[in-house]
Amino acid sequence: MNFKDLGINETYIDLLNKIGIVKPTPVQEKAIPLILKNRHIMVQARTGSGKTLAYILPLLERMDSQFNEVLILVPTRELATQVFDVINDIGTHRIRALPIYGGVSINNQIRELEKGIHIIVGTPGRIIDLFKRKKLRLQNVKYVVLDEGDRLWDMGFAPDVKYILNKIKTNYQFMLFSATLPSEIRDLIKMYSKNNFEFINLSRDQITVGNTKQFFYMIDRYEQKYTTFLKVLRREKPEHVLVFVNTKKTANWLGNKLETEKKFHLKFNVISGNLSQAQRERILNLFRDHKINLLIATDVAARGLDIENISHVINYDIPKFPDNYVHRIGRTSRMNKPGVAITLCLKDEYEYLCHIEGVIEREIKQKFLEIQESTYYHNPFF
Repeated sequence: MNFKDLGINETYIDLLNKIGIVKPTPVQEKAIPLILKNRHIMVQARTGSGKTLAYILPLLERMDSQFNEVLILVPTRELATQVFDVINDIGTHRIRALPIYGGVSINNQIRELEKGIHIIVGTPGRIIDLFKRKKLRLQNVKYVVLDEGDRLWDMGFAPDVKYILNKIKTNYQFMLFSATLPSEIRDLIKMYSKNNFEFINLSRDQITVGNTKQFFYMIDRYEQKYTTFLKVLRREKPEHVLVFVNTKKTANWLGNKLETEKKFHLKFNVISGNLSQAQRERILNLFRDHKINLLIATDVAARGLDIENISHVINYDIPKFPDNYVHRIGRTSRMNKPGVAITLCLKDEYEYLCHIEGVIEREIKQKFLEIQESTYYHNPFF
């Protein structure tokens, strides 16, 4: 199946070809025809599956070029910028989009809105701020998209999202995309679609990144964790690696430890919630351009990131919730490219790993370093 079969016109197909996209992904094949038919949809699809194009393409096809016609709510400014970039890549001059988020001048955003914007991509807090100032009007909204719905909930935006949806009085088409679908998110779309929606559920293997090779190393004691991490890096020789930790404190500690390693040759940096937006963007651009090979991040700091060609994801800390594991390893194997996800697991954290395996319905294989060959970890539950 190609984009023409899905109902996309030649203009957009030519623009897609220019940026190297010739074949739709599974989520695009399933979502695009339904959006073109004006159906409300709830889509469960992992990060990196092509979901942004899955809703942008049909929206561009259907739009009437009215101001404030499309509202896309996202959890982070990074994702707002990425969606905006996708629109610019395949949009035409008649469609104007605007990313709206906090941390930058609201006056500049007001000036752009006054010029007339067709597609608004924004974080809930700044959207509400502009609405209350009467600078953003919602009476023309025909399409509403919640992108990374579970992240919106995880970051505490649920009340803001409901506030915005309640202020839209038009009969809009509702679309939700999420890697996981907790019950409260399902209830939301049922309510705002009057329980009239199509549910697109990709398989568990797709959700948990079928192309990703997933491994773990068992560690006896916490004191061995850092040295194990260094040995894993030497063995894997990653070209571009994203390292996840559970707290800002650990992120800074790990960064400081690597600074002291005289024989550590990977260029690295740390991204955490303590950084300003300008600092975050500078570090992310260095990582995207491969001027940094290794980036240490917390789940919060990495939300919404869309970075190509990450060869490895390493969970320095095992996530306590399976949903976070899904989002973490979704940073590699982007758009069907193979990748590697490695988890460092302390013995007393093994139950978390088992829980993750149960949720993703897939075994995570154990790997061994040379010194571990005689200390195979036996599952204590069998």
